[in-house]
Amino acid sequence: MTTAKTKEARRRVRDKPAARPVLTLAELQRRFQDAMMAGDDAILDLIPDNSRTSHDVLLGVYRHAYVARLAEIVASDHPVLALYMGDEAFDAMARAYVAARPSHHPNVRWFSSELPEFLSSTAPYPGRPELCEIARLERALNDAFDARNAPVLDLSELTRQPPERWGDLCFTPHPSVARLDLETNAFAMWRALKDGAAPPPVTRLDERQRLIVWRRENMSTVRTLGPEEVMMWNEAARAVRFSVLCELVATYDDPDGAPLRAAQYLQSWIVAGMLSEARLVTARRRRR
Repeated sequence: MTTAKTKEARRRVRDKPAARPVLTLAELQRRFQDAMMAGDDAILDLIPDNSRTSHDVLLGVYRHAYVARLAEIVASDHPVLALYMGDEAFDAMARAYVAARPSHHPNVRWFSSELPEFLSSTAPYPGRPELCEIARLERALNDAFDARNAPVLDLSELTRQPPERWGDLCFTPHPSVARLDLETNAFAMWRALKDGAAPPPVTRLDERQRLIVWRRENMSTVRTLGPEEVMMWNEAARAVRFSVLCELVATYDDPDGAPLRAAQYLQSWIVAGMLSEARLVTARRRRR
């Protein structure tokens, strides 16, 4: 005959909540990551309440800290853009970026790399193209600083080549070099803000402004290029021989002075550390 105590013991066993499965550390980390990055609340069952607040509030604290930290990374990578937009507007933009472009890389150095694309495609920012262009410039400077190491071409290396073979030289840009074309006066705005001055009003340029960014003696550098120089650089970066570069330069101005102008551009690139290598190539024979 079943006693009342036995019935009570059975009821307690029957009503006892099922034991939670024991998670591995990797699974626990994955669930916590999903909670931070994808807004998944499944991990709430694993977070106990405490005497002061509930588990959903505790999770919210971590989520807020996660977003705030990533927004700080965006600001650290784009200090001039942050200065131009102002704290409140930049913070709102950075948080929108965090929500739209979740982090998928273990190194936060690359987290803000898509910011220019975000600003050019996400309302309301496409209506302010200077924001995207300032971000592009800052990203290029960051990338130049982190670019891989490579030899830097020295003028003395050219003197070892016979003068009659200079026309057969091809050049390799340093890995840190990047080219930008801007449609607004974003470069003038960036430069003014860097110097602690008020930026000029944003304007659209009649012609694109050509910039070149590279790392010079462990410091990211940027300068403008004129139409003739940018044409020559673009072709040189495609490994076009120096003799052909001179012919192309001759189409821009005085043909007689083209070799000298081309040599001056080349010298300035070498002195600035924008090239890694000069190599001799043999011109291909024309097919009959």
